[in-house]
Amino acid sequence: MTMTDVDLTATCLIGGRWVLGSGVDAIEVFNPATGRVITELVPASIEDAEAAVVAASRAFADWGSRPLSERVRFLYRMKVILEDNVESLARVITIDQGKTLDEARGEVGRAVDFLETAIAAPMLYHSDAVNVTTGVDARRVREPLGVCVAVTPSNFPVMNTVQFSAWALVTGNALIIKASEQDPLASTAVIRLLQRAGLPDGVLNLVHGRADVVKHLIAHPSVVAVSCITSSPTARAIYAAAAVAGKRVQANGGAKNPIVVAADADLDRAAAGIVSSSYGMAGQRCLAGSRVVVVGDVYGDLMDRVVALADQLVVGDGMAEGVTMGPVVSAESKERILAALGEAEDLGATFVLDGRNVKPVGGVGSENGYFIGPTIVADLDPRHGVEGRELFGPVINVHRVDTLAEAIALSNDTEFGNAAAVFTSSGAVAAEFERGIRAGNVGVNAFPAPPANVTMGGYGASFYGDLHVCGAAPLDFFTDQKLVVTRW
Repeated sequence: MTMTDVDLTATCLIGGRWVLGSGVDAIEVFNPATGRVITELVPASIEDAEAAVVAASRAFADWGSRPLSERVRFLYRMKVILEDNVESLARVITIDQGKTLDEARGEVGRAVDFLETAIAAPMLYHSDAVNVTTGVDARRVREPLGVCVAVTPSNFPVMNTVQFSAWALVTGNALIIKASEQDPLASTAVIRLLQRAGLPDGVLNLVHGRADVVKHLIAHPSVVAVSCITSSPTARAIYAAAAVAGKRVQANGGAKNPIVVAADADLDRAAAGIVSSSYGMAGQRCLAGSRVVVVGDVYGDLMDRVVALADQLVVGDGMAEGVTMGPVVSAESKERILAALGEAEDLGATFVLDGRNVKPVGGVGSENGYFIGPTIVADLDPRHGVEGRELFGPVINVHRVDTLAEAIALSNDTEFGNAAAVFTSSGAVAAEFERGIRAGNVGVNAFPAPPANVTMGGYGASFYGDLHVCGAAPLDFFTDQKLVVTRW
């Protein structure tokens, strides 16, 4: 498979027309596996963002008044289209983002899951009614908000684009997606596919650009809601700006997810869970485990198992046969992770496994790709800033403690609260962990990866807002609820 087999253009969709951005200073888009430029992205300008808002506003007047059943039919067409294009879309994801083809196929599958969940919206659109008193009835009805904005991340350019699109559109809103400039090809490719469902012009719009475009969209008086998945500093900034502007907002941030291994745990199961969680997608998932806390004397045996499994991972170009872990998404990501590891080494940390000089396999040019092998860092003071930072890469910090209470306390010693897991053979240990851990997603003998139809939460700096992005929560986020009282 070569890059000429996939569409390597990243354009904006505004009012049903595919157009190049009119901004300045083109953004180079790199293949993470080779470090080579594969295209140049012309960013959207403020004028482009303004045009997208105007187009969305016009489209909303019609789209929001259409029956729910009609909007659902569009989503069903989208689902069929994605299912028919898994392989081509997966190739774009791998070239653009870096994950392996199997991981990219899984991402498309998860995108379909979100469409299927939103297709079930009619089952959730209950209009509660109650007789208040003789001759007086009250009922609750849902109405779309209007023009919404979604800011998508680089790690799931297809899944998150579809996730936001599915719920915003089925509830009758018009949507503007501002995609990550790190991998704009995948988001463009999936929007092109979704448009084949025959959406009216302006219902779904896509702009590429920098922070100035996001700021303009958030502040725009015609935009009523903002949703994003990003780093915690950016999530905080978006949340604050949207709140000041009077918008409804959900802002998903970063994570430092702990995995606690109790003394009575099945060590083989725990080791497999750690490696899968921490090194899948090169650690670039908001639910990836990154801090392992081992209780008691099983530390050495567990580390032996984890290292043995990690050594079996094949690091290289995700397009190559047999590769099980790809690169991180950008040169900046690699440099940031390497700088943090260098800082940890200067502080006296021990490298149980050091992936800084990994030799990738795969395609031509992989030696210049953004690769970091599986890495395990021990003996680093958890009170030091570098240990508590979200690295968003294939790095685990490991600690040994004497008691479960210490493990829970160390796990909670972070500003984040996205996910956590415990491995144990004891129901009592699991129950104590569930009660004590401060995280929105908790796993017992498995790391939590909630399906699309189950609410996914986040505590602390991992989430700003009150309505989450999975399960039925988006129905409440993307609709207003009106009370109608009638007397006849």
